[in-house]
Amino acid sequence: MHRFFSLGVAWLSAGAAVLTAAHAVAGGSLLCGTAGDELVAGRAGLVREWVVQVPFDSAGYRVENVSIGDGLVVATSGDGGVHAVSTGTGAGQPRPGSVLWSQRIGRPGGPGQPAGVGADVVTVARDLEMVAFNRPDGSIKWRRSFGRPSSGGVVPVGDWAYGPLSGDGLMRVPNDPYRRPAEPQVAAGKRRGRAVTTTGSGSKDDRKSSADPLRALSLDAGGRVESTPIAFQGGVVWCTDDGLIAAVVPADSAESESEWARTEFDLGAAPAGPLVVRGKSLYAATTRGDLARIDDPPPDDVHSFKARWHVVLPYPPEGGPLVGGDTVVVSLGDDGIMAFSADTGDERWRSCLAGRLVSITGNHAWFVDRVGRLSSLDLATGMPGPQMCLGSFTLPVANTVDDRLILASPDGLVVSLAPRRTVSAVPPAPPQPNWRPEADRPAARPDAAEPAADATTTDT
Repeated sequence: MHRFFSLGVAWLSAGAAVLTAAHAVAGGSLLCGTAGDELVAGRAGLVREWVVQVPFDSAGYRVENVSIGDGLVVATSGDGGVHAVSTGTGAGQPRPGSVLWSQRIGRPGGPGQPAGVGADVVTVARDLEMVAFNRPDGSIKWRRSFGRPSSGGVVPVGDWAYGPLSGDGLMRVPNDPYRRPAEPQVAAGKRRGRAVTTTGSGSKDDRKSSADPLRALSLDAGGRVESTPIAFQGGVVWCTDDGLIAAVVPADSAESESEWARTEFDLGAAPAGPLVVRGKSLYAATTRGDLARIDDPPPDDVHSFKARWHVVLPYPPEGGPLVGGDTVVVSLGDDGIMAFSADTGDERWRSCLAGRLVSITGNHAWFVDRVGRLSSLDLATGMPGPQMCLGSFTLPVANTVDDRLILASPDGLVVSLAPRRTVSAVPPAPPQPNWRPEADRPAARPDAAEPAADATTTDT
């Protein structure tokens, strides 16, 4: 009896060890039955591309932000951790879902902002400084302190990184302080004649030193900026708390006296969420209940963006819009979700289902509904689609960059879901017949005799 009791204890201990290991691998939560479960995602028409546990002190801190970039996802944690996860699929790239590097900056528990992902560097604002990491290996390239915290994420674009400071102002810092930035190489004539504004205060000294590779410049933000700037046309665009959209981009005209051109547009009300950039177009929603598409102006206009279309929503939106293909989707809070044509602004559908939008993946718009489920709506019709349990993935990321559904848990588990790619096989061409079709046969001569009914019959 004692022997059987000992054996049972041993089995229970082994089972508990396996369960604990599985629990740890899953980042403190089991995937089974949640959106991170490969089978659950498959039933919803999605493919789990990768799942990873980012390494940090999850017992005392939590994941704060997850940023999505081209080929890279960067998670920041409360202990000052910055963790880069590869998402690229090209030849020679690390396997998707691999943690490329982890670094720690600032003091644990200090204020931090989302990371910015560029072609060469990853930038993060924490405490009173901005830090740039080399994208391949995570080594620190530069760090700057401005005596006050950043009010949004720092975004690297080209040779520069842009970060808003608390109060007002937008700092422009060179990504490589030891190399002179290259001159803007943009096709001439696209903005020829546009009013060109120098950075900084606009003084002669600022104009002369605007290309100084060692000097950080303060741009006139036009108001208080509490959001992360967005890369736009080789430069950057941002929106103030009062609704002023401003963009600073490389000047396209070779005849310009300045290196940069500035364009503005006044929304007339505070933005409800981040802008969405698609090519030369911006999509914005305001707390007053406006939804608009704003386009880059033609070359003969010198001052402002142009509104392509504008609609008045029946209720104030909850968060900014999402754009997928030719459809713009916006949440109205408890009053449902609406979709509009991205080209004309015409209403396409309205659903009574309510929630916070997180991504447009394939042909579905995904949102977190009022009971905490991950639900979806058909992008073409607005009809309810698949639903999934979030489980511990209580940090779904609002993705305005690509068609991935990125979910994260506070204890560091991150998963990427992609739409299932259906490829229809094209059947091979049928083999060519070795006989001649009826239409290609030569016509019978009128005077030809009818064939005999039986070739073996002879006249008597």
